[in-house]
Amino acid sequence: MLWATRLLDAGEGIGVEELFAGQSAALGSPRDMMLLAVDEAPARRRVFVGVPDPNLLDCYSGFEACLRRDVPRAPTLVAGDQGVFQAMFQSGG
Repeated sequence: MLWATRLLDAGEGIGVEELFAGQSAALGSPRDMMLLAVDEAPARRRVFVGVPDPNLLDCYSGFEACLRRDVPRAPTLVAGDQGVFQAMFQSGG
């Protein structure tokens, strides 16, 4: 899974969620796609998108590539497969 991140202001996340949902649906809801978030400050949220193909990241304007180790240990799953999320973040994976 390839990762990218961006710090968003309140309300900006809706467009990212819609983009992610559209991509995921178009690809048949692959298990190796995730949208995660971590609240960082009042009205600001860091969003992480994980995708299987680097070309998918091109659609996420303003996102910067990052590594899996850059994703905090306790993010919130916004969209994606709950089982994969649990295996990666709740079981120490």
